[in-house]
Amino acid sequence: MIRRNWNAALAAMLLSLPLVPASASGDLFYFEAGQGDVVFTLMLVGREDPGAVNVSWKGLSIPQPRDVQRRYYIEFDRARRQAYVRPLRHDGLPWFEMDVSGKRGNVLIGGRRLEGRADWTVQ
Repeated sequence: MIRRNWNAALAAMLLSLPLVPASASGDLFYFEAGQGDVVFTLMLVGREDPGAVNVSWKGLSIPQPRDVQRRYYIEFDRARRQAYVRPLRHDGLPWFEMDVSGKRGNVLIGGRRLEGRADWTVQ
């Protein structure tokens, strides 16, 4: 009898707690670099480090592939705030290398080196 009352009380307490909305973005890491009209962005998204890679750019003569699943080599250390990302292999798609330490980093893409800033804030 006591156990049944305890379970009922616990259930009532849990049901009365306010709902906390979950974060919708899932962004783990964001990097943006630019020079003139060229802008490169890389995001790591998901629920755990390092997450899935999302890459985009504009202003380069290199076409941006759509809906292509690509594998990446990733070194990611949130505690030291260091990240390195590049495609796992040369597969005919645009090649890049991103290297970040702290809040600053650079990316090499299309024969250009762009300096940028990183945001390590988990959202």
